[in-house]
Amino acid sequence: MFKVSTLASIPLLIVAPTLMAEPFNHNNAQVSYRAEHWALNVERAITEDFYITGFYHHTGDIALSPTVKAKARVLGAGLMTSTNFGHMTEFYAGANLTQNRIKSSENGVGRPDETNFYPSVIAGIKLSSNEKFEADFNVNHGFSDSQYTYGYLDSTSFTLGGKYFIDQAMALGLSYVWIKDQDKAISGDNIELSFSLYFE
Repeated sequence: MFKVSTLASIPLLIVAPTLMAEPFNHNNAQVSYRAEHWALNVERAITEDFYITGFYHHTGDIALSPTVKAKARVLGAGLMTSTNFGHMTEFYAGANLTQNRIKSSENGVGRPDETNFYPSVIAGIKLSSNEKFEADFNVNHGFSDSQYTYGYLDSTSFTLGGKYFIDQAMALGLSYVWIKDQDKAISGDNIELSFSLYFE
């Protein structure tokens, strides 16, 4: 196993010929996109039961009011723990520290930019019956202390999705992300596509 940091591992994702996926592997990088929201997430195992995460999100539509326009850049890192039950089920949970930068306007008038530092928590379950598919359901909540309320930062979100492993190193994902405070319970904007690379 390579003894390198998470950031130093990123070049290996492109050139290493020995990339390998295992059930519930926590050595990976993922790029995802849904309407006006894209993200880079990285996981790195530190023990059998714990792993660290790092992420960068950019979203262009987080306002809850139709008269408000807002976008944010979100940077964070966290510590996660997981417990496996056999080879098919994994429960996981953790906490992150997050910093966001928000630009917003109301009725066309710009508001002062905001920068906030806050915690968030996540818990979920993964299911895998074979090496080609993995299902995932999780709940995430951010405790943003922004001056104004934004759905993506201040609400609870639920994600239900799965991955198809192209080979041992790559996977394609499809998820549905529902934010508790959004107006429409069902929307095409909630569909998220992802691409993941796995490494040892």
